Amino acid sequence: MRLIDSVTTIKGVGAKKQAVLEAMGITTIYDLLEHKPFRYQNRLNITPFMDAPEDKDVLIGGILVNKRLRSIGRGRTMLECALRDESGIFHAIFFNMPFLEKNLRLGADYTLFGKMKWRNGAKTIVNPEISLTGSTRDIRGIIPVYRRPAGISSNELSKLIRTVSEKLDESCEWISEELLEKNNLAPEDYAYKNIHFPESGAAYNRANFRLIYDKLLAFQYSVLHNRRFLDEECGNSRIKPVDMCVFTDSLPFKLTDGQQNAISDIEHDLISDRAMNRLVQGDVGCGKTVVAEAAIFHAISAGWQAAFMAPTEILARQHFSKLSMELGKFGMRTVLLVSGLKAAERREILEDIKNGDVDVVVGTHALIQADVKFAKLGLVITDEQHRFGVNQRKVLAEKAEVVNVLVMSATPIPRTLAATVFGDMDFSVIRSKPSNRKEIITRYATEKSRERAYANVYNEVKNGNRAYIVAPSIEDSEDSDLTSAEALFDEIRTKFKGLKVGLIHGKLDKSEKERIMNEFASGAIEILVSTVVIEVGIDVPEATVIVIENAERFGLAQLHQLRGRVGRSDLQSYCYLICYSESENAISRMNAMVTMNDGFQISEEDYRLRGAGDLMGTMQHGYSGNSFYDLFGYDKILKLATDDAQLILSKNISDRGALVDMDQLQLRTNNIMVQDNSNII
Repeated sequence: MRLIDSVTTIKGVGAKKQAVLEAMGITTIYDLLEHKPFRYQNRLNITPFMDAPEDKDVLIGGILVNKRLRSIGRGRTMLECALRDESGIFHAIFFNMPFLEKNLRLGADYTLFGKMKWRNGAKTIVNPEISLTGSTRDIRGIIPVYRRPAGISSNELSKLIRTVSEKLDESCEWISEELLEKNNLAPEDYAYKNIHFPESGAAYNRANFRLIYDKLLAFQYSVLHNRRFLDEECGNSRIKPVDMCVFTDSLPFKLTDGQQNAISDIEHDLISDRAMNRLVQGDVGCGKTVVAEAAIFHAISAGWQAAFMAPTEILARQHFSKLSMELGKFGMRTVLLVSGLKAAERREILEDIKNGDVDVVVGTHALIQADVKFAKLGLVITDEQHRFGVNQRKVLAEKAEVVNVLVMSATPIPRTLAATVFGDMDFSVIRSKPSNRKEIITRYATEKSRERAYANVYNEVKNGNRAYIVAPSIEDSEDSDLTSAEALFDEIRTKFKGLKVGLIHGKLDKSEKERIMNEFASGAIEILVSTVVIEVGIDVPEATVIVIENAERFGLAQLHQLRGRVGRSDLQSYCYLICYSESENAISRMNAMVTMNDGFQISEEDYRLRGAGDLMGTMQHGYSGNSFYDLFGYDKILKLATDDAQLILSKNISDRGALVDMDQLQLRTNNIMVQDNSNII
């Protein structure tokens, strides 16, 4: 079995199941194996039923001493069982499973897993999983739980992955014996088996180390390769100096020191002989857009064209509106190139770009499509596109005489980490915010004080402002205790009758998401219930309050990004973190958010806390494990991967295959570098 093989090669995957998997982004064996559990159930230790907590998953065992099947009307049945363990007799009830009456044997020892409840004055476990103790189908162990859509259960995913993992052997290995031994790495087949079905905590940690190394090696190879490409292929990228005072003096506000320094850095890059490859990091609300405008002004004034790429269409439209207004004052023409344009309109725009009649083109990644040809492209700006990679820059190199690249990011990253992960880039950091911005007041609420948070939401909206309410999942799931956006939407509509409430999430099509966000921006929607799709969203100055449910399930950096959806005007804004966990770690993280407003300080704290996670708990305190940014915090592995990527690149192209399978390396590079926009507006 090869990692590049289709999931349809797995027994039991027909057209219907294939469609469900494809909707999850799973088309190959590799994709399936990379769909890691979001948590594990610890079913290693039997709990005496007398000690079993109420309403919490528990593993208990006992000898079956009695059973009775009876009808409860309308074709339904109830099987009542009595079992005995060392602490006494307990009861199990199975609804609508009459076949169990014949399968369960009196006097046999069984293991059960489920929630213990009080029923008719006795501790009872209802509809538990059950197996004969010691059998091949024993339910004990470390059991993976997967995120999945409707149409497939976590158990079904588990069975598919187990089927695949059992067929893996040393033939799937893509790392040379030299690198495996040097870094004491687990074989890849061992890693995949034990990330999904850990034999022990130690086995999980070894598997996790190996798979993180794989991702970081692929990423660092791409980073270093990109640096070499820019240095060797782009040639002289010099753009003549211009008088920037014309631009800065036209601004209706004074630039912060951070903005001025970033603009100076960009000026230096543009007039140098080396192609600009700069990352401008700025905290949310620090005013990065004006820095991008300054760079564009310089390029156009010097006789070049500029392209501005946004991660989503709605953000592209926002940037187009602002750039058209600000640069239009200088006679500079801006056009918008997105999907949905009429054929004639698109042809006209493309012709104008080709002829040089357009100065700035704003759009999504559609800007690098083959039919987009520039007369004299000199500057490319990408917004929130950290993974703008080698292949994309090669495409741009073919379109442009020079390739000066500027990446804008509102995701503060610890300096030491950024220097490695984004080592192909120069850095500018903007920490200070415009003087008219007030600090967002952040409050931590428990389930008991939750209603006070929503009372403040109501007051803000009644005063003419707008509110975000964020849920960690789209819909309720039997595998999760997370608050769902759909359930929250129903609750808010009922709670706040008379207010206009909207719902947005990643499953909506692009046009619907855009319509809802525009209605929220205009005030036609006053309260927007959402998943994290708003993390990268439009600027709504009237939004002054955000409530984040299950805040304990998010990383600090992501909470800060979400909080940054408010506080985008001179109005006082508020953030309420609803935390349902009483763990020490969760409380300390909520307190960190209450006391910290500086994104860079928060990123350092997030980096410190993230660590390697807890095998038995929810993964990484809420991190999916499938995102590259979940790899922050693995300094040792990052150093190994960086050194090995340098070693690979030091070899001739023909010799690199002795260290790694280059096709497999490319597979993993593509997996990391191509951005998944499924959860972004």
